[in-house]
Amino acid sequence: MLALALAGTPGADEQLGFAGALHAEGDYYRAIGEYKRFLYLYPDEPRADEARLSIGRAYAQGGQADAAEAYFLSLSGISPAWRSRSMLEIGWARAMAGRPEAAALSLKAFLREPGPLAEDGAHRARYLLGWSLLELGQGSEASQAFAALPPFPGQGRLTEAARSWGALPRKSPVLAGVLSLIPGAGHVYIGEPVVGLAALAWNGLFSFALYESIRQEQLGIAVLLGALESLWYTGTIFGAVSGAQKYNRDVRWRALDALRLSAPDRPERWPPG
Repeated sequence: MLALALAGTPGADEQLGFAGALHAEGDYYRAIGEYKRFLYLYPDEPRADEARLSIGRAYAQGGQADAAEAYFLSLSGISPAWRSRSMLEIGWARAMAGRPEAAALSLKAFLREPGPLAEDGAHRARYLLGWSLLELGQGSEASQAFAALPPFPGQGRLTEAARSWGALPRKSPVLAGVLSLIPGAGHVYIGEPVVGLAALAWNGLFSFALYESIRQEQLGIAVLLGALESLWYTGTIFGAVSGAQKYNRDVRWRALDALRLSAPDRPERWPPG
């Protein structure tokens, strides 16, 4: 029986190769299981760290950002090198999950690590940090991160785009809110004239109805209309503020999408490509 069991055990190359094939196909759940099987069968194999790294990345690529972060954190106790590397991979996983602020915190912590950092890891961290800062709208800091790197494909375009990030079209949420004191004006400012005209019309109707109910001493109706008008008026202001924020976010994401056509934003290794 033991001989049969041993005969059915795949070799290290076959086991890791199968896990990698599943990973490449996007079958992340099964790939994780096969990587773990490799580690169980061959815990001292020289490629064990490669398998561990692949497990965390498969979690992130499969949409399980929290699991990826927890897994990388669990690896930090293996060795000082893994402690440092875990911070870098957690930053990458957070970027994959669309959490640029959290990603930037982790990447900055990695770059502040005492002692020498692996050159490729430090370069990749700065590159990922640059993209995270762009997503946060911090173009000046992003340009510094990109410019500090050794030459890589698309460096000039990324650095220049980051430097001009502040020139992207923008709508002020504060101004949108202030203008909305005149019903509809804030929506016109953010490029939604139809919504603005509708807001003006509805506020006008509510105001007229409120005036008439007061004039006719219909106090119950007046109180109800006053409450509805207050809700509508306040909602118009908040809607304009939210619309300005959405406008800025959409402009930034369109610019990011255009940049992603020429350079990867979340590479797994350095140099990107």
